[in-house]
Amino acid sequence: MKINFKAIVEQHDLSPSTPLLPLFEAIVNSIQSIEESGINDGRIDIKVVRDLSLFPSGTNLWETDIDSFEITDNGVGFNDKNYDSFDIYGSEYKSEKGCKGVGRITWLKAFSNVTVESTYFDGEEYRDRNFTFSTIKERDLTHGGLSNNTRTGACVALNGYIGKYKAKCPKRLDTLARDIMNHCFAYLALDTCPIINISDEDDSICINTLFIENIKGEIEIRTFEIKGYNFSIINAKNYAASNDKHILHFCAHKREVNGTNLISYIKALNGKLHNDDGEFVYTGYITGDLLDENINSVRTDFTIQKENVDADGEEHEQVAMDDVKKDDDITTKDIIKAALPIIEKYLSDEISNYSIKKKERVEKYVQTRNPRYRSLLKHDPDCINRMRYQQDDDKLELELFKQEQIYRLKIKREQADFVRDEVDSILDFEDYTRRCSEFLEKLSDLGKDDLAQYIMHRKVMLDVLSSNLRYKDEDKRRYALEKEIHNIIFPMKATSDDIDYSKHNLWIIDERLSYHYYLASDKPISSYDVVESDCDKEPDIAIFEPAFALTGDGHNTDIHNITIVEFKRPGRTDKDCVDQVINYVKKIRDGKCKDKSGQTLAEMTFKDVRFNCYILCDIAGDMADFLEGRTFKKTPDGKSYYLYHDSYNAYVEVIPYKKMVDDSMKRNKILFDKLFGQTP
Repeated sequence: MKINFKAIVEQHDLSPSTPLLPLFEAIVNSIQSIEESGINDGRIDIKVVRDLSLFPSGTNLWETDIDSFEITDNGVGFNDKNYDSFDIYGSEYKSEKGCKGVGRITWLKAFSNVTVESTYFDGEEYRDRNFTFSTIKERDLTHGGLSNNTRTGACVALNGYIGKYKAKCPKRLDTLARDIMNHCFAYLALDTCPIINISDEDDSICINTLFIENIKGEIEIRTFEIKGYNFSIINAKNYAASNDKHILHFCAHKREVNGTNLISYIKALNGKLHNDDGEFVYTGYITGDLLDENINSVRTDFTIQKENVDADGEEHEQVAMDDVKKDDDITTKDIIKAALPIIEKYLSDEISNYSIKKKERVEKYVQTRNPRYRSLLKHDPDCINRMRYQQDDDKLELELFKQEQIYRLKIKREQADFVRDEVDSILDFEDYTRRCSEFLEKLSDLGKDDLAQYIMHRKVMLDVLSSNLRYKDEDKRRYALEKEIHNIIFPMKATSDDIDYSKHNLWIIDERLSYHYYLASDKPISSYDVVESDCDKEPDIAIFEPAFALTGDGHNTDIHNITIVEFKRPGRTDKDCVDQVINYVKKIRDGKCKDKSGQTLAEMTFKDVRFNCYILCDIAGDMADFLEGRTFKKTPDGKSYYLYHDSYNAYVEVIPYKKMVDDSMKRNKILFDKLFGQTP
């Protein structure tokens, strides 16, 4: 029977996400060859050959793509038995070692060709056998000649990385070394691995040394049984992991096949653990006859199920290992669950310390920095176990926010369940009352959290405003611009229709200003929805307060108050400010009222409306003299000046920024004290 070898290669599947699998196959072949030789000084050297065709001299080589790998060992070489096995597709020569006889096919999936140079001993003399291996032409073979070498071995060169695999192949030598270490972990842990060295033009790394440095000797091997099948688990702590994932690997014939992230099973493993030796991630390797017997042909997965499957095809989790009915029902999840108690015991000290440290960190942050999450910790303390440890406050707040949304969704579902309950279906009224009381307490606490968040927002805004009232540039003694203060209180070029209630800070000036009917910020009076006027003057803020309302017939309106706020740059004196705001009052008084639909109410004007005008600025000595000369009076605390203008029914107050902030702090002090447990 003739075989189309190229078609066989094309039919084999090799995902671009596993570009190093051909290299791993060659390394394991070398390990097996050294095992067959029986020598004690086995060695494998891997040379990385980079593609330098597109890179000028002086380029950092670790940034360049890899073109080829050369794997050299001092095993038995391609003697007659090994070569005959290599020449047979699907050979069973090494089936007891888990070899499928197809691994070399992956070489030609990812590389253009393979060259082999080998020396073997035929029982009397050393001989050479060299050949090329590709899908394009017949094998070029030379063998049988006497060799000048006095030791056996082989060099396998994987040449011409194919594009889609080359693009996915790690470029850095240390990354390649770690990947090889992980794949050969069982050999290394069981101390059956020869010396493996990987190098390029710049550097060289010993895989065995890397293993010792990363694992630091903390290896534990345990056995367990599931329905007559024996398994071993190798537990290790990796102190040089490039990420924070704790992986349990499945092996076949001492070779890593795939793995699973344990975060799905042990919630505490959501970040690196720590002990006296430093930070590490857990690395586990499971071996067993069942896995050896159920590896697929390309060694990328197992043929056993990953989940238990019901008759209707739906997956379900097992509650305990006793649920396994027969050997054929054992799944990879069953194996994981059986291994979990061993893993948790191995990591018990570190998990305990990690959990305590994380709990203390979260609770301290919530108590002192972000009290809004107090009820979350009260009603859902397990949320801490679902979170990663975060030293950065912003990242920790994000973790808490995510958990709060999960908790709020849970409460919302509970609320829906309560709404669906019918009185007639309540069998135990006392139990129902208790559950209802507990549920209402949770809702109440969520409301407190929302209030805490708003109070904390106020504290932050006052701190931000205070910082803007100090020098922006100490050397040049420059203050913040007027617009920076303006935008903190209310965004410029906006109206109350544009800005949500929670997005402005008018309460800093006066709590009553938050409840208004219409507000315009830094916009021409002619553009106001509630005023008909051709005036293009732009008050900083004009507020038409709640009493601006229309009766049901649309013909009467009652405007009690209009507030004008004018900002001046901190540190500056502007004696024109009083006349400026009085002019705004005149222009608005001269206009006519419009209703909500924009219709002008011809008989309605603003002449009888009371105006409150606030001028926010710093009052220096000459400014104080000016105000007193304009018959302004000091307020009882002596810090600001006020005047009632009879002609325009306007109250004008000039308020220093510091007084505004201090007064607001005093009004909110009781809230800050209750929230933070201390005077802010």
